[in-house]
Amino acid sequence: MIDAADPLGAFLAAEVRRGAMPGAAWWVGDARGAIAAGANGHAAIEPDFVPLTKDAPFDLASLTKPLATALLATILDREGRLSLETPLGAVFPELRASPFGGETLRDAAAHRAGFPAWVALYVAETTRDGYLKAIASCERQGAARETLYSDLGYILLGFAVEKAAGVPLDRLFAERIARPLGLARCGFSGRTGLFTDAAATERGSAYERTLAGPSARDDRFRAEIPRGQVHDGNAWGLGGIAGHAGLFGTAADVAAIALAILDPTRMGLDAGALDPMLRPVAEGTGIRSVGFVRAQDAESVRDILPDDAVGHWGFTGTSLWIDATRPRVYVLLTNRVHPRVPEEPLTATRRGFHSLAVGL
Repeated sequence: MIDAADPLGAFLAAEVRRGAMPGAAWWVGDARGAIAAGANGHAAIEPDFVPLTKDAPFDLASLTKPLATALLATILDREGRLSLETPLGAVFPELRASPFGGETLRDAAAHRAGFPAWVALYVAETTRDGYLKAIASCERQGAARETLYSDLGYILLGFAVEKAAGVPLDRLFAERIARPLGLARCGFSGRTGLFTDAAATERGSAYERTLAGPSARDDRFRAEIPRGQVHDGNAWGLGGIAGHAGLFGTAADVAAIALAILDPTRMGLDAGALDPMLRPVAEGTGIRSVGFVRAQDAESVRDILPDDAVGHWGFTGTSLWIDATRPRVYVLLTNRVHPRVPEEPLTATRRGFHSLAVGL
């Protein structure tokens, strides 16, 4: 039975007890502040039990794509420092003769450039040039403009943002997003000890080791992933700072970025400057915007949030949804991959959370 006084807390506590994840933090609200926020469970259960607080940072995983890379690309595009219509081959000479050279940065941002979903790039290469060479050698997937989710496109978009701005992605995020918004605990950890109190993730790289196949060298995979070290191997290969993963943050800080996407004046931008993030890149057919997917195309919130709400999720157990019509944002951060990646997806937990949250 759900507690009427704290329905989200009661529901997520029950999910923790049944083993869906060790812990969860949440933030639901609007420009006036939080309607509901809290934390339940544990930041870690191995080697010791560590209680989770609402101020704990999480490995945001693929939330890095919209909250850092797509957001920065949209800002730079608005300022004329980068054009999302530029072909990838014009930005990266290494890709000119590849199957992806004619696709644009906007295509990459909306997962329409034909890249494979995932390749263990770091097994062979751990440099920017090495990643570019490896991506250029990939075979194209799908038909022209077909939506196929891919980390590789966002790795490239991160490189493009850095090239246009002339500064590393982590520094640009700090200067253009974290500082104007006054974010307390949000940024790229890299290989520092910045977020050693973060919610724990997988014990080691067993999940990616299995995906990479028997030919991959064992010494390329981490036996331990300390708290605060990015879970994603391709991001770790680039020093923990990449366009597709590497961002850490608290539930409140994730919400603050989401609210700034709804109201760009919070970051000193013109109203409407970030509209490309809230509407499909292809009206009528596109299921993705620059950075986000529509609710009607996401199993975790379909028929719960309005069809045109936008959001994203991360492999580690994180998610963000933005309903611009209400307007309201929904943040749910979990460490579902700790201490090992479960077979059961988090879809039921996410649907239960959002079903309750929309009624608040």
